[in-house]
Amino acid sequence: MLLTIFSTFGSEALSTSAILGYGLFLIAVVAIAVSSQRWLLWYLFGGMGYWLAVEIIHSLVTHWFLWSEWHNYVIAMGISWLPLGAWVLYRALRYEDVSRSMIQERELQAARYIEHTPVYDDDYQPRFH
Repeated sequence: MLLTIFSTFGSEALSTSAILGYGLFLIAVVAIAVSSQRWLLWYLFGGMGYWLAVEIIHSLVTHWFLWSEWHNYVIAMGISWLPLGAWVLYRALRYEDVSRSMIQERELQAARYIEHTPVYDDDYQPRFH
């Protein structure tokens, strides 16, 4: 998207509809930036950054291999998902039930828990004696 916008600015003449479209886009980004929902811009910029990475991977795959355009995009998307897959696998093995340390920690917590016993803070003072 950014490459399209920048390439249009490099051309000689902008049409009225292009100026109107870019103006509305700029107004929308500014309106979001000054609102309380400015965190939405991170999704916008993150998506553009991700797609830029996919395009870079796609151009590298196209340069190295002589496959069709569709196959190159599928391979580029697959390569771009590898870090996400590694992160999910790490989180699953580290924090979920597949991890032995988490199973042992939960068993210890369950052993310390006594059912039907009220839980108070350390500085709790009963109101009535």
